[in-house]
Amino acid sequence: MNKFTSLIQAQFDKMCATGKLFRSSLTGQEIWDLYINGFDPENNPVFRDPLSTYHNCNLCKNFIRRYGNIVSVDENYNIITIFDVEPSEEYLNVSKILSNSLKSVKITDVFFETFNELNNLNYESCTKKSNKFKLGVEKNTKRYTKEESEKYGVVKPNELKTFEHLFIHLPKEFVDFSGNSIESIIAKYRDSKNVFQTAMEIISLDTLNLVKDLIKQGSLLNGDTHLYKIEQFIPLKREYDELPKNLRDSWCWIKSYNFSLSRFKNELIGTLCVDLSEGKELNSACQTWNRLVDPVNYMKATAPITKKQIEEARKFVEENGYTESFDRRFAVIDDIKVSEIKHINSDEKLKTISIFDNVKSTSTRHKKSEFDGTEEVHIDKFMEDILPTCTSVEVFLSNKCGGNMVSLTTVNNKISKPIFKWDNNYSWTFNGNLAGKSMIKDAVSSKGGKIDGVLRFSIMWGEGENSSDNSDLDAWAKEPDNTTIGFSTRFRKDRGDNKTSMSGQLDIDITDPSRFKHKNIVENIVWSDLKKMKNGIYKFWVNQYSPRNSQGFTAEIEFNGEIYSYEYNRPVVGDIVVANVELKNGVFSIKHILPETGVSSKELYGLQTNEFHKVELICLSPNHWGDNNVGNKHYFFMLQGCKCPNNIRSFHNENLIPDLLLHRKVLEVLGETNMIKPSEKQLSGVGFNSTVRDEIIVKLQGSFKRIIKIKF
Repeated sequence: MNKFTSLIQAQFDKMCATGKLFRSSLTGQEIWDLYINGFDPENNPVFRDPLSTYHNCNLCKNFIRRYGNIVSVDENYNIITIFDVEPSEEYLNVSKILSNSLKSVKITDVFFETFNELNNLNYESCTKKSNKFKLGVEKNTKRYTKEESEKYGVVKPNELKTFEHLFIHLPKEFVDFSGNSIESIIAKYRDSKNVFQTAMEIISLDTLNLVKDLIKQGSLLNGDTHLYKIEQFIPLKREYDELPKNLRDSWCWIKSYNFSLSRFKNELIGTLCVDLSEGKELNSACQTWNRLVDPVNYMKATAPITKKQIEEARKFVEENGYTESFDRRFAVIDDIKVSEIKHINSDEKLKTISIFDNVKSTSTRHKKSEFDGTEEVHIDKFMEDILPTCTSVEVFLSNKCGGNMVSLTTVNNKISKPIFKWDNNYSWTFNGNLAGKSMIKDAVSSKGGKIDGVLRFSIMWGEGENSSDNSDLDAWAKEPDNTTIGFSTRFRKDRGDNKTSMSGQLDIDITDPSRFKHKNIVENIVWSDLKKMKNGIYKFWVNQYSPRNSQGFTAEIEFNGEIYSYEYNRPVVGDIVVANVELKNGVFSIKHILPETGVSSKELYGLQTNEFHKVELICLSPNHWGDNNVGNKHYFFMLQGCKCPNNIRSFHNENLIPDLLLHRKVLEVLGETNMIKPSEKQLSGVGFNSTVRDEIIVKLQGSFKRIIKIKF
């Protein structure tokens, strides 16, 4: 037994040297049956009684059942077993039977032991510092009693016998110390191998070469970030196809073992390869790819909507009485209950219609800097103490208010069943068909960008559905150690590499705005971990990569909850430096290179900016009317003459009741296609989210006149 065990150990050491151990599909019990039945009678005599032979030992049985089916794979992908040895005549037949049997079947799993399991088995004691772990019991002794002597006949009373057993030493590399179960450990390897082999079976070499060409031709949006996967898979596929079929299974176990691309088939690029291999039309497959990787559709319903889904949604809406609830329009002042109006203009007079009504007079325009030092009041104090005393409120509409423009919507039939999480049928839509304030910030969020980092730099261009600006602008940043972050660097979300950056990453890069149904094109650079950021200057600029009728851009820099806005209202040429942010001992400060807010006037919802405009009414958002207290509170200042000029969404999925969200995909499309057209009568103005830091300058009349700055 000692010599046989030594041969087994030497063979096992060779198997461990391959770096990978596996289990055969033969079970431990099957291995034991082959082992015990493989001895010739003369090599396995009766030891104590007719039911007990020399090799029929419980300790050896436990070893064989637990470790007898361990195998490895050689450089030619042939299976190696621990029984590939040349033992004495006693074990020769058994070894051949076991070796041939294990080589005739496939591998079923990887082999590992866990420290927790080894520590509980009746083997040699071990610690986590051990370099080798004994599997099995090497030997034991037994002293026989008088009764056993009389029963067996072949032993003497008080005789001490030593028994040797099968055992091996396992290197530390094959022992798991994580505390995870062995089932979860081997399942990860098994699943990876199965996915990998399926890819090898169904994706053709011609398809991989075709996709490689499509990427190099620029036919796949952001395809260059996936090129390395294709280039790694092509030689693997070629090698797989050239292998004899009987070796392919073992080859897949070896190649998928800890291979980062073993689940290639389940990735987006793998799905494209599968579609093309299964005969999907090329243009259709490319269009599907471009739609899926398009940042505009990030976190949106991208899957095709089937007739069955549409029918199920229609049936639910009709059977539950929601049909008229989706027939919506702009709200007007007569729709709003008096109890929900916090302020209404008190000097409204009837006017006669004149042909000169549309001729605008020259108004007094102001610069924001004129209001530096103005008294500041928190919105809560304004609503509770100041507003009730006012007879008139005017809002200073700055260029920065573009993201605050908001419109109230409601149903045509007032008794329609509510569809929102609150108990009325009123809703709102901010400029750009967004559900919340900060046009750039929300546009970044809607396209999959990160907006909750410690430092954010976002740019936007091509604003509005009718914009002809199809430029390719790029957001750039430079860190204190001169590391640059931009589209051609490795610090991009789709490349997954920011290990040497101070946690800065470009997570949206848009190159062709003409593909998007709605404009408001954005790029976004964000830092997520202050601890990784070094003291020094962080520089931000915009580069014009490709002009295509450039018309300028807007930008935001955010830190510590403060947003700094910029406008560049002319064609972009070369690099336009926006600002420098300094980090010193965890505190940010900023130096503006572009003016923080443009002073040139523009039109927002039919009103000129940099002027005061009279407020028609002030109210809270409908989710906080009456006894409702659902989600973020908004404050709406509806302005006289303020009119949204574009089609707007009548509802947003995030506000719908859970029952309707079961049909989210269909309703998302319904919201985009069934929009409310502009109307002469509407309640539009500026809105502010109570959870977003912001401010507005207002001119008040009442017992006395004054100008204050309301802080949110």
